[in-house]
Amino acid sequence: MSEEDVRLWLPESMAYYEAARMRAGDSEAEAADGKRASLERFFPDGRHLIDGQYLFTILADGEDVGWLWLGPWSEGGDQWWVWDIHVRVPHRRRGLGRAAMEYAAAFAKEHGAPTLGLNVFAFNVPAIELYEALGFEAASLHMTKAL
Repeated sequence: MSEEDVRLWLPESMAYYEAARMRAGDSEAEAADGKRASLERFFPDGRHLIDGQYLFTILADGEDVGWLWLGPWSEGGDQWWVWDIHVRVPHRRRGLGRAAMEYAAAFAKEHGAPTLGLNVFAFNVPAIELYEALGFEAASLHMTKAL
């Protein structure tokens, strides 16, 4: 994405992230704190990713249908992470997420990554099923119980 694309994308992405955190159990304040921490870490100037991170537009028939963001877990590290992938609702269940994830794996491997990790909220069962079908395995499991 160009810097202008990122400027337009960032509010949409962060709103989606904040809402997903609340759906997963964060309070409004916790979700806002998580969003703020992500912005400070990766978008310190408010518009563009720090060096070493990559942001792509997912296109279908020339139309912007979502995004893919990946890069090293830590600056200069070799373990890569899918920080965010999103296919907008009208374009789901067409193989676009799978294609984007396959691209992410190939891109990370080309850049020397021995592994590719990601986080997925437990409510997102279709994504979990896709990631498992692509060979991802659970590395940890965070569980909660309402009291």
